[in-house]
Amino acid sequence: MERELWILGVAVAGPVIGSALGVAFPPGRRITGNMLSFAAGAMLAISFLELLPESLAKCGIKGVTAGLAVGLLTMAALESLLPHRPQGQRREELERTSILMILGIFLHNLPEGMAIASASAMEDPRALTTIAFAIAVHNIPEGICTSAPYYQATGRRLRAFLLSSTTALPMLGGYILGKTLLRGLSPYAMGILMASVAGLMIHISCGELLPAALSEEGKGHPIRPMVWLAAGILFVMALAG
Repeated sequence: MERELWILGVAVAGPVIGSALGVAFPPGRRITGNMLSFAAGAMLAISFLELLPESLAKCGIKGVTAGLAVGLLTMAALESLLPHRPQGQRREELERTSILMILGIFLHNLPEGMAIASASAMEDPRALTTIAFAIAVHNIPEGICTSAPYYQATGRRLRAFLLSSTTALPMLGGYILGKTLLRGLSPYAMGILMASVAGLMIHISCGELLPAALSEEGKGHPIRPMVWLAAGILFVMALAG
């Protein structure tokens, strides 16, 4: 139990540390665009390389299709509740994108908490350390990518930090679910849930993050966001490997 709580503490610290770095050392416009592209690549890689394959194994192609549809439609409904993207108004557009990204990462971190709950079955301390390190390492840049754009858009340092840091809360909730309610959740239902989260993240990456990154880059080097997109994908692949 003590080792589980240590892993949970390290994982929760990742978004908080990243959020603090994002508002303490806010990047310039071009770097912000690079980070948004990197975040999009990481979210796409997590969706296609982790969430969807595991979902497919749990609930099959029909369950994955249903889950993806639920995730995509849910994000479309949530987007309709937010102000429409204001063309040519950078601050408002960046604020809208950062809110959606915070929401996507918020939901993605729930399964991570569930995964931590299963760590009690692992007896190898080195394996537990690897889990903690991998979660923390990829949560720190996620925290930077969510807090910095919101801070740049609103100028509210504390609010940006607090909103971005809330992405750590689902890990605590997922841990509690993993120790209690998850025991009664069928693998099929869990697979649909994971596919739904993947649908949310794919929608955010392609519909919000990449357009915002290209807007931040301007007309200078439109190829640069694609390079950072690939870097985000490779980063997740390296952690998974």
